Amino acid sequence: MNKVIEVELGVSSIDKAIKELKEYEKSINDKLQEFIAILLQDGVQVANASMGSVVGDSTQAAIVVPEVMVDGAGNIVTAYIQLSGKDALFVEFGAGIYYNNGNAHPQAAEFGYGVGTYPSDHPPNRAINPGYWWYKGEDGALHFSLGTQASMPIYRAAESIRNNAIRKALDVFRS
Repeated sequence: MNKVIEVELGVSSIDKAIKELKEYEKSINDKLQEFIAILLQDGVQVANASMGSVVGDSTQAAIVVPEVMVDGAGNIVTAYIQLSGKDALFVEFGAGIYYNNGNAHPQAAEFGYGVGTYPSDHPPNRAINPGYWWYKGEDGALHFSLGTQASMPIYRAAESIRNNAIRKALDVFRS
């Protein structure tokens, strides 16, 4: 997206150049907004596709509509998508070793999670072999669980956005 602005030393020529620069600034901002919308759309599609492959007990999670925050001047400050719901962490990072042996979330350790672990103040806080457990549900009854496979919708969305950002930026800003 190259732009050439020619200016002569004169009031009308300088005024014309200022006008062209303001129009160019607006077109760049419009392209930036388009670029961010394309990246968010890509992220939501990938995350939703990952949500379609959730396996296990924990299925109460959903992709939240992308959010864009702007400052007082209308400039985009933050843009994100998120996973919400009571099972969001289980769907993202997995729960239990039955489904996740060898399928660990690449960033689980960074966030304090791991295959077969469940943060708890009361032991036991680790699943035992062969990878299932019983838990007391809100209904007061005991429930059998094999856990939930790490579907990683947000991780996969971020990875897709990161891998496609340059190509998409070139597509948007060259047009």
